[in-house]
Amino acid sequence: MSVTRTIRLGLPVFDVRVGNVSLGSIQVFIGDKDSYVHLFNYLIAQTWVNRGERVAMILEKQSSTYHISVAESFGIDVTGLQDANMWKYEETESSDDTITKAIELVLNYSLLLIDATAWFDPDPSLLYRFITTVASSNSIVVFTGIDERMNKQAQGILEANAEYVLRYETYWAGLRVERIMKLVRSKTPTQPFAVYYTVTKDGINIEELKRL
Repeated sequence: MSVTRTIRLGLPVFDVRVGNVSLGSIQVFIGDKDSYVHLFNYLIAQTWVNRGERVAMILEKQSSTYHISVAESFGIDVTGLQDANMWKYEETESSDDTITKAIELVLNYSLLLIDATAWFDPDPSLLYRFITTVASSNSIVVFTGIDERMNKQAQGILEANAEYVLRYETYWAGLRVERIMKLVRSKTPTQPFAVYYTVTKDGINIEELKRL
């Protein structure tokens, strides 16, 4: 009988409340346009590179220049990691290209981060092929998207096949803003939770649990 191997994702509060995630799984993070959901990739990536794991990030319709500066603000030496073949950025021009590249990279990197916050509308058959490939791998995939910039069929497929789905929501009251990260779906019975977080020039601060 095969034993599911697990590992800590590297996301504060999530690791404490959920525990480990399964190798060969997809974690889906969906935010609104003001949520800065893409920054959570770097909280996770920082943990993985610190323990010597290889990391790749796919950027759909985006340039790596901005992302390199973000990584550096989190204390990640991207240039050194790239030189050591431990970190890779891939820029893609379409969602189909994103998924095709993800199928290739997931077999070679321990952690694959997909930033599709610009737009996401892949061919469903290609998306299912990707999901099958991930399930037979020893990698973790973290997908980040913006709710209003996603094809709803693709979003539904991803969320239905994800191990965990987190949602990031922004609430405005005049000039005051509250941002909340919620665990909204899991494959295994898990108590939902939510936390407040703030965005600063140095990254993300996860502050306190919120009652659901």
